[in-house]
Amino acid sequence: MKIYYYYHISKTGGSSVVEFFKHIARTIPKCKFYNYNDWDRLTPTPKDIDFESILCPTPAKFDYIFIHHHHGYHGLMHYKEYLARKKQELANDGHTMKIFTTIRDVVEFNNSRLNYIRNKWGWSGNRIDFLTDDTHFNIQTKYLFFCWHGEWPKELEEGTETAKVVVDGIRKLNRECIDELSDVIDLFVNTCNLTAFIKAMSRHLRVRYDDFTRKNASRHFIKFDDRRSDLLKNNKLDCYMLGQYGNKNFESEVNKFFL
Repeated sequence: MKIYYYYHISKTGGSSVVEFFKHIARTIPKCKFYNYNDWDRLTPTPKDIDFESILCPTPAKFDYIFIHHHHGYHGLMHYKEYLARKKQELANDGHTMKIFTTIRDVVEFNNSRLNYIRNKWGWSGNRIDFLTDDTHFNIQTKYLFFCWHGEWPKELEEGTETAKVVVDGIRKLNRECIDELSDVIDLFVNTCNLTAFIKAMSRHLRVRYDDFTRKNASRHFIKFDDRRSDLLKNNKLDCYMLGQYGNKNFESEVNKFFL
């Protein structure tokens, strides 16, 4: 049994991955697609995913399992230790689980996110909010840890009125936290390489797939290109994640992923 688990950070090409997964599930026999995306029923309390029943290796009901993890559930940090342990248990039984996520150039990401929430959800703010309100800072990093089911967990800095996002109620979100969480992720796919990644997976699975049109894309009426330096300054964690894990050697990383 081979399991491909996609953790979907919003506005990083995830709809394209989901459509590909659906195509694979329709094409390959003994294949199951689990779609954990509960945008329509978001609550302040995140839901849990029953990984124990999904990742049961004996007897294997399917040759392939594809998992999409998106809105409304606990973030990847809540499952980190469990998934690391489960990977080893599956490997001991002759199965494999590969976990990947997608990340995006910081300016492109914020261009897309701003226009999406304005165009689709009628958000009445403006781009200055993205440069002055830390609610909008490092969204890719926050999403990797906490998913989306409400406001990011915060804690007041001692002696100030400034609230910072916290990982576990003790530690502030920082580079070390990202590095720790990255241990459970087999591949970060930079969206500039997403088409190449999907093509590589379709070749690996021996399934034809020709639909590489952008999914769930927004028209960009407002951009941050002229405020790039300000945006990068306020999104240092996202910049770090992209620089550290954004496919410096994409071909070798993908080949290793499919071993």
